[in-house]
Amino acid sequence: MKRLLLLLLALLCAGCACQTKTGTPVRVGFLLTSLEKERYHKDRTFFTREVEKQGAQVRFESSRGDASVQIEQARQALSKGIRCLVLHAVDRQAAQAVVEMAHQAKVPVVGYDRSLPGIPFDWAVVHDSQAVGRAQAEFAVRALGPSGGEVAILKGTEGNPVAEAITRANLEVLQAIPGVHVVEVVPHAHWVAEEAHASTRNLLKRYPDLKALLANNSSLARGAIQALRESDREGQVYVAGADADLANCQFVARGLQGMDVLKEIEPLARGAAQVAVALARGQEPVLQVPQHRVDREGPVPTLVLPVRPFDRQTLEEVVVGSGFHPRVAVFPTASPTRGSYPED
Repeated sequence: MKRLLLLLLALLCAGCACQTKTGTPVRVGFLLTSLEKERYHKDRTFFTREVEKQGAQVRFESSRGDASVQIEQARQALSKGIRCLVLHAVDRQAAQAVVEMAHQAKVPVVGYDRSLPGIPFDWAVVHDSQAVGRAQAEFAVRALGPSGGEVAILKGTEGNPVAEAITRANLEVLQAIPGVHVVEVVPHAHWVAEEAHASTRNLLKRYPDLKALLANNSSLARGAIQALRESDREGQVYVAGADADLANCQFVARGLQGMDVLKEIEPLARGAAQVAVALARGQEPVLQVPQHRVDREGPVPTLVLPVRPFDRQTLEEVVVGSGFHPRVAVFPTASPTRGSYPED
């Protein structure tokens, strides 16, 4: 009988760990910069699913890339009693303001998908952006061969930590190769195809012998491919992307894009959810995501997740084999519409 009572007490305590003192489940906030990109819908889905699996609840908001909106969303979430906030920051200023506000309320903040040195997050969860940049450059160098050639980099927002890390790694590899010349690094404020379409058209006019374009994300790569198509250079200039959006995987399958990088969203979102729920309960995170490492050398404990580059030869193994996109979608009977930007 005594053992039975102890067992029931243990089960009762385990159930209480999922709840606040009022008996309701703990709530965590999840603030995404945007839902305009294909991948961000996956972030929300996987994050919410994992939080609910942990017996907690999510308050979700998207700020449409507006820092002032994100700060106000954070203020509202804190006023509603969230116990941890996961922040995909619009910019450094928004991150600083949100973290200060949350810490005043004694609420921990998890930086999501982008590290911001100097911002006092309680934890951070990121992909290895430097590995993305290295892989793009190494694939491009192999494709160019010993003769090398002119290369341009289509960068994301100037000052964005992901854009800076990818571009820095691009340059470290490319500048060490004789015969390879980086002619220009072009920033794009919104990371969208339309911007890259315009900048690539200008690059092709200035550098008619351009051999490769390295894009910080898949959307920029799509804009570049559109401009190459209009200039009758489609398939002649090596294009590298990152994010493995479906349209880009189709381009890789058709030989119109040289490579892309799979940054699996599920382990990123699940890892962030596990960290957030643990912090909300005042516990040390116990991570249950594959192939991760935790960097504790800096001021912010950081969960770092690997990336998987792929080209036409490894597309099915990496993208289809991982379940990121189904085979029927990656290798469709109908190709992306000619002359249009595939939807994000």
